[in-house]
Amino acid sequence: MRTLDDIALLSPLRYKNTTLKVVLVFIGLLAGLFSASPILPLFIAVCMIAATLIFGKIPVKMYFKLFLSVLGFAVVSAFILAFFAYGDGGETLWSVNLFGWIISVTTGSANLALLVFARSANGLACLFFLSMTTPMLELFSYFKRFSFLDVFMELVMLIYRYIFVFLALLLNIQSAQTMRFGYRNFKTSIHSAGLLVGSLFVQTIEQGDRLYLSMNSRCYDGKLPYYNAEYKIMFADVLTALVFIVSVAAVYIYTRGYQFF
Repeated sequence: MRTLDDIALLSPLRYKNTTLKVVLVFIGLLAGLFSASPILPLFIAVCMIAATLIFGKIPVKMYFKLFLSVLGFAVVSAFILAFFAYGDGGETLWSVNLFGWIISVTTGSANLALLVFARSANGLACLFFLSMTTPMLELFSYFKRFSFLDVFMELVMLIYRYIFVFLALLLNIQSAQTMRFGYRNFKTSIHSAGLLVGSLFVQTIEQGDRLYLSMNSRCYDGKLPYYNAEYKIMFADVLTALVFIVSVAAVYIYTRGYQFF
């Protein structure tokens, strides 16, 4: 199974300027966050999805498999808000008497639920655009340019690396247990899961010690060297970015305050 880094390395948008991509993503996130209408976040989400699929050459099936699996949490949250958050009140759209409790959906709660869902879809589409078109090492290198993020990015880089070390150890131990029929029934599965957690805890600590020793033996001074990839900003890129920003501003002006219910 390919990781997001594998996808980003094969994307044509990888060779576009990182600063420009980060700025566009931040504009999209902030515009969607401060919009009072769900139309603008949904518009930005559609633009980001289209850019990721068309210009980034990301496989459609793989993209929506990842996107929809995460978006499901936003759907559940929006559904709960529609029933239990009254927002600005308004007219009752639907109600039911459940064991003496009146559960209802009002226009205010429906608008709030739709707005939360739209903002979630917007944020998810923006982050997917950045993560699927820019390798993580280039993102780490970019954010390390800001001195106040230097130490934070060092920690993020180590944590990011250890995610894959952790997964590799987990899969190796689990495969060994499976080959020895460690999951043949419920009782042995519980026992094997306990052994898996304990062994994983010990081995990750040992891996951490090995990593610390190997870094010290290579004269680690508290700062990891990064490859700084510099890509020129082309005129077509600037023009596309301006069209996106102007479109976002226009949609914001013409749809502010608009509600579906």
